[in-house]
Amino acid sequence: MIKFILCAILAFANISLASALPWSELAKEEQAVLKQFSGQWSQLSSEQQEKLQLGANRWISMNSEQRESLVNKFDQWQQLPPQQQAQLNKKFEQFKKLPAKQQQQLRSTHQRFKQLSRDKQRKLMDKFKKSKQQRQQKQNRNQSRRRNR
Repeated sequence: MIKFILCAILAFANISLASALPWSELAKEEQAVLKQFSGQWSQLSSEQQEKLQLGANRWISMNSEQRESLVNKFDQWQQLPPQQQAQLNKKFEQFKKLPAKQQQQLRSTHQRFKQLSRDKQRKLMDKFKKSKQQRQQKQNRNQSRRRNR
């Protein structure tokens, strides 16, 4: 289970090392978290090693609530249909291509949203869905008009 969680964490990392790191140079805590990779560690690229090490350190620094939350999110991810996983991966890749300032603005907005009550979140989501539907209907009408010309 931890292996899958680390892989999920690592999907968000984007750092590489100049050279490979020997298994023996990892901290004991890192080795404990990454033990399932010990036999293949030397065959991994330095970038893969760095991502795994980063993920292990993130895992080590989490408290039990954070770890439990991550496990739950990963379980939810695994239950998604492959098409939805692919769609979310595509959106994440688009997000990573945004300028850092825009990424930070989106993160801040998301944090503010998460701090709202469930009721306010639902109201905002309903308002967003209604607005999105209206935009889609307007776009469909415009396309229909263009075809009828």
